[in-house]
Amino acid sequence: MRALQLNGSLLSCPTPGGLVTLDLRTALRARMFNRPETRFYTVSEFEVRGVYPAGDVLKVHLVNAKEGLFIPLILRATRDGLRATVPAGQIVEQFGINRKIMDLAIFPELMQTRVGDNGFYLIPCWSGTLVRFKPHAPFVNRDRIYMDQEEWEKLNLLNCFAVNHAGKGILGIVHKGDFNCQVVSEMNQSGINRLYASFILRTKEAGVIKQEDKEVVYAFSQGRDAEYPGMAIRYREYLVDERGVSPLKERIADNPVLKYAISALRTKLFMGCKRPSLPDGSGEFVPMVTCEEAEKIIDAMKQAGIRNANITLVGWNLGGHDGAYPTRFPIEPGIGGEAGLRKLIAKALAEGYQIVPHDNFTDIYRSAPDYDPEYVARTEDGLPRVVGIWSGGQSFKACPVVYMERWGYHITRLQGLGFQGSFCCDAQSCVLWTCHDPKHPADEEQFSISLAKMMEVPRALYGAVCSEIASSFSLPFVDEVTGLHMPGPNEWLVKAQKPEFQAMIERVVPFSHIAIHGLITYQHGWVRGHRNNGSVRKGQLKELALGAKPCMEVTYTGAAQDLYTDSIRDIAWGYETCLEKYGRLYAEVMTDFEELSLEAVRVTYSDGTVLSVNWGDVPVAGLEPQSYREG
Repeated sequence: MRALQLNGSLLSCPTPGGLVTLDLRTALRARMFNRPETRFYTVSEFEVRGVYPAGDVLKVHLVNAKEGLFIPLILRATRDGLRATVPAGQIVEQFGINRKIMDLAIFPELMQTRVGDNGFYLIPCWSGTLVRFKPHAPFVNRDRIYMDQEEWEKLNLLNCFAVNHAGKGILGIVHKGDFNCQVVSEMNQSGINRLYASFILRTKEAGVIKQEDKEVVYAFSQGRDAEYPGMAIRYREYLVDERGVSPLKERIADNPVLKYAISALRTKLFMGCKRPSLPDGSGEFVPMVTCEEAEKIIDAMKQAGIRNANITLVGWNLGGHDGAYPTRFPIEPGIGGEAGLRKLIAKALAEGYQIVPHDNFTDIYRSAPDYDPEYVARTEDGLPRVVGIWSGGQSFKACPVVYMERWGYHITRLQGLGFQGSFCCDAQSCVLWTCHDPKHPADEEQFSISLAKMMEVPRALYGAVCSEIASSFSLPFVDEVTGLHMPGPNEWLVKAQKPEFQAMIERVVPFSHIAIHGLITYQHGWVRGHRNNGSVRKGQLKELALGAKPCMEVTYTGAAQDLYTDSIRDIAWGYETCLEKYGRLYAEVMTDFEELSLEAVRVTYSDGTVLSVNWGDVPVAGLEPQSYREG
């Protein structure tokens, strides 16, 4: 690995495509606030005033004397690019009494393109979203790394962004400071486009700069490696090497629970909830699957040839689904109480299935018997942090920093009922909340990591854990995720965005799928969703193509969710093909992913298996419509 070279302000960086030269005078862009004039302005020109090389590390001080800004930038060469770090606590505001630095962008010109150039940007929305360099209306878009409640519909889960420009690629990975970072896409600014990471240093002029490293890793590529699948594979290497995500194949070696779970059919039995959803939680419990009825569903699954399944009970707790958290006991009488539940668990295990609760460690209902305001997260104004009005009434967000102190014992008590299998957590990887209670404050990172690490308890007790959605930071804590966005059918999520943003989008691509396959398993949605979107066959073929697991959520009568006989009928092909025939592939990583068309792909796995899948309605590359072949 050749070292970085600095000549004046010009930095030469070795990459797979040759030397890349960067001008450090434009390596930073600061958004400032002028206190006397109460207005924002931008500073984008700096001088290199100090150079301090040390082995493969180059530290420079970038200075704007007029603004009194002294900002250190540490640069390290990597095998395919460089790593840029603004170290914690080392930004100096010489004239801070008069003007404050609010945001700091790193290398805002590095991914610059012109309107009409060939290539694309990849922004961290949904499972990865492509933006072409078309003559868009001038627009500046900011996407928070990880989900911002204000724009949660974007489902931002990735701490990366990328450009492919004329066949050469750059993948940017926000390694540190990711919880306080935005990916900024500037479209058609006088014919120029830019994509870069911008760190939020403070949100108010009186705030103190966040004391954390701000670090971006830049990986350069060319040819096929510069297409989005190649960059997704490079991102997976980062997740394993630097985020500590252990590959599934290594985790299942001595974990029979996980080995079973990765190719088992996740089957949610929606047992009931209160109706209607009233603010005080006074609705009446409506049973939809009793324990006795659940036993009949299990019999029907066995008769249909479903050998391996993870039966996941939703609404077993007092009040049913979202009925009275954090209260769980007594077991809801309307489904058969504890005696009925124990009998159901024994039945499922005797049939060779896993059976686990669907649980929630993040919501607190005011109507719950165990409600305790001391453990509710607070806003800056000291108000309880409210979320939705669900079955149990008005829900508050629990502060995860202290949740286990009060209710952690419930997880062990639940296990005592006999549950075995891959435990299921609801909403455990979610938007960026904060808590401002002085007894247990938590910023975005503390809140999010505290939520994620709580999953280590059921994971250790049960052997595996599943979570709804999975941001990059939560991947080391989970084995399976539900609700991973599938490119295509969820148009309402796009339509919830600003018109200018909608106009930017070329299409959503399976960047996440390629990156995380073989690290965790993932589901898109219930089989009834394929039916509702027009074709079960097409939906299941798309799952096969993108490495997703089929799954179903059912009730005994069809109320609220799906009639169990309909789901069992429709899941048959997906179960036999994805889980029985190719279930071994869930523990393999994708080593190549080739788009044959917008509705057909060829995927190569690390065990050498090659699958070509066409879920479209026209022949592609020798594949008949709605078909697949191996080899």
